[in-house]
Amino acid sequence: MRATLRRIRRPGPLVALSIGYLVLVSGIMIWRGISVDPDYLLLVMVPLALLTGRFFAFLRDWVPFIALFLGYEALAGVAPKLGIAPHIYGMVRIERDLFFGRSPNQVLQEHFGDLRWLAIVCTIVYFCHFLYPLLVGLVLWLVNRQYFLRYVAALLTMSFAAFVVFLLIPTAPPWWAHNVGALPGVHDLVSRSLPSKVSPYFRQLDADRVAAFPSLHAAYPTLGALALWRVNRKTAYFTVPWCFIVFFSVIFLGEHYAIDVLGGIAVAVGTWLFMTYLVFPHLKSLSAQDGAEDRVVPEDEVRAGQTASPPAASPPAASTPAASGQAASGHDQPAELHIPGQTRGAEAGIEPAGEPGKSLKR
Repeated sequence: MRATLRRIRRPGPLVALSIGYLVLVSGIMIWRGISVDPDYLLLVMVPLALLTGRFFAFLRDWVPFIALFLGYEALAGVAPKLGIAPHIYGMVRIERDLFFGRSPNQVLQEHFGDLRWLAIVCTIVYFCHFLYPLLVGLVLWLVNRQYFLRYVAALLTMSFAAFVVFLLIPTAPPWWAHNVGALPGVHDLVSRSLPSKVSPYFRQLDADRVAAFPSLHAAYPTLGALALWRVNRKTAYFTVPWCFIVFFSVIFLGEHYAIDVLGGIAVAVGTWLFMTYLVFPHLKSLSAQDGAEDRVVPEDEVRAGQTASPPAASPPAASTPAASGQAASGHDQPAELHIPGQTRGAEAGIEPAGEPGKSLKR
């Protein structure tokens, strides 16, 4: 039993199991008409936290994150109460100027609006707005806690920056423009396909319905792809098609203009570059030199004898051509998934190096 549990708790199987579990549960929630909200998802992830053997570490890292995330959603309800008229006709004019006289929303709904199955699929993608960023965060938390903290910091910074834009420049979605006669033929397909019930917390909020620009539906998957790039580039490549599926869905459903999507991509890229090069290097807990191998590994996964006595010293890393080449390059390499408690040296049959009197850091 313990051997099976050790195999499951390896980063690779654990990440795959977590993704499958969350996708399955979220699919059941959507099927039953329950909105996939962050407060529900936090409860859904509790069994995964217990499986990792680091339940209290999960609470330490995730409860503040979800609390701030829900706090942001509560603040978003402030914007409609300010009485600032939303921008409607200006957005339509910009769309038509950029796209040769017609809005992409009109073109997509004119050609595909009668396909009910497509509207349902795109609505399911639309409902994954909260699932995707939390799923990316869970993968990062299981593989490398430092990258998880970076991602959370960037995600919250981007969300609150977008909130300032929503507050000062409220923008109505395309279906709203249709209702006032500014953009004929663009309907709210979400309400026609899969209506859902939100959680009691979100039911109490006065949701901001004039927060189309920039599109956080486009910004969240873009930021997730950038964060995963530093950990595993193959996984990041896999998220690129999802980004374009989201972009298509929100435009087709009439929830965002194409310029909203472009704005969301720009906000995500700008936030990630700002945090990576101007903020993270000045924060010790998030800098590249600190905690680069801080993985979430349960204590009972540590191999016997590794912490009881200091390991034998191995030849300096610079003595090998590969190590010296890496040192000379000076560039960060993407983190790879390794078996907990095992280093690259152990994989090759070489005892890992360590300082006298100290145990290896896991």
